[in-house]
Amino acid sequence: MAEHSEVDKVSGAVHRRDAARIIRLVVVLALVVAFIAVALDNRADVRVGYAVGEAMAPGWLVIAISAVGGLIIGWLLRLRSRNNRD
Repeated sequence: MAEHSEVDKVSGAVHRRDAARIIRLVVVLALVVAFIAVALDNRADVRVGYAVGEAMAPGWLVIAISAVGGLIIGWLLRLRSRNNRD
């Protein structure tokens, strides 16, 4: 009978893997909200300098392109580290 009550206690608990997923989701959502807030606050045109020239672009677009570039670089680095383990 003692085993049955022990199982009941553990069955309602949140496992570490589930907690990590929840924390990861909350962090991602917070970053998305912060990104949107910064992008909406930076709607004016900004000067973007390139190696061969410069151009004017909306600040939110520069931020969005930078964020997407960072995501791609992070994904590629993570993919590379997984391939090195195999």
